[in-house]
Amino acid sequence: MPGPASSDRWGEEYEIDLGAVDAPEDTADGAHDGASQDAHGRLFHRGSRSDSPSRPGNSAFAGPEVLEGPLDGPFDGASSGSSADTAAGAPGPGGQARLRLRIPNAAMAFAAIVFALAAGAITVVKWSPIGALNAEKVVTGFLEAAQAGDIDGALAFTDQPNATGDFLVPEALDTRWSIVEVGQVEYAASAREGRYTSQVYAEIEAFDGTRIGFRYLVGIEHGKALIENALAASEAYPAFDHIDINGVSAPVDEALGITNIVLLPGVYEFYPDLPSTMELESPAVALALGSRFVLLGDDHADEWMPIAWPTVSAEGEALIDAALRDYLNVCAADPEVAGCPFGFPEDPDRDVTAAPGARWEIIAYPKAEAEWRGFELLQGFVLVTSAPGEARITAVVTEGGETRETVVSCPIWADGLWADLDFAGGAVIARADGTTIERCGSLVEVD
Repeated sequence: MPGPASSDRWGEEYEIDLGAVDAPEDTADGAHDGASQDAHGRLFHRGSRSDSPSRPGNSAFAGPEVLEGPLDGPFDGASSGSSADTAAGAPGPGGQARLRLRIPNAAMAFAAIVFALAAGAITVVKWSPIGALNAEKVVTGFLEAAQAGDIDGALAFTDQPNATGDFLVPEALDTRWSIVEVGQVEYAASAREGRYTSQVYAEIEAFDGTRIGFRYLVGIEHGKALIENALAASEAYPAFDHIDINGVSAPVDEALGITNIVLLPGVYEFYPDLPSTMELESPAVALALGSRFVLLGDDHADEWMPIAWPTVSAEGEALIDAALRDYLNVCAADPEVAGCPFGFPEDPDRDVTAAPGARWEIIAYPKAEAEWRGFELLQGFVLVTSAPGEARITAVVTEGGETRETVVSCPIWADGLWADLDFAGGAVIARADGTTIERCGSLVEVD
């Protein structure tokens, strides 16, 4: 089973302080019933007061869970989990001990009531993408919605909630994948006052065990936390005049041969309904996350969308061969049609014309291979002659003032032609744009 596709794993090597800062000067104490965090920089709040530092998992939570993460600035609390300072200008724990203030019982009772009401209000909004300021929960919510096939639900966790696209539809989603891990790996204050950013590493796994990782950037300001790089557009260079992903088709600009695609996390198969006349030269199922892709069974992720090039199947080769024969038969009947290879070369020493009533006879058809060339996008399969054919005709040759009738032979080449295999299982032979067809480059008398 392939391992993780990215070495950017969050774990014990990261010790992140989620924006803890020194307490205000009028209060100081080494212990405060504020926020604690684990070694990965993930904040949690405890509802009970303690005179000793608390560690994740050691304190009982009293009352409703409080929103995690900063609101309009770094969280004002003591951190006991990490010593790394990732927010600009935000020192870690270990500052001066703060003095405890003595508050009258009546005031404390009033404060308790206010706290209870506030906690209840927070409980109501904490599941809303706009209200949740914990970056990990935002990314997790985004992934869970995408995995469930909920397009609108996933977009609500991003800075583009109204985004549209050919493949931002439920029909384009393949949910055969799972979330492996989500963890914050970096947190910092932005240059813009009141704004903070968090980098959250996420990793997902396809149904076959292939994994891929990506760092999401979560922007936190104005009471909102939203993913800012969830919908990266990727350039795709399809082999046809359309691109088909998971059975959903979108046109391609034929002038450019390129299209931009936005995908949610998930499993994507390219051209699943390819006709039996064609095959893909490499696996065509990829796992996507953020702006990265990895083919199933591979362990290397890339930012290039891995669209495989088509090849001709054995059935397609037989179809092209039959179509080429039909094309040449039409040319033999009317050799003056554009794109036909039959004709007589110019020769200053002799003049050659077809005898009255004579027609070209194909003795042997050329053998050709169909190749897909990436720089000739949307052109089809280019035909390359592997063995030339032969055509003969009775001709009148005038040379040295004398005229004679003879049979001449001309080689037939397929170069300059191309085969268009359509998605209905048919094939059409035509002349490639900008090419010329060799018309009997050499002529030999056989009689």
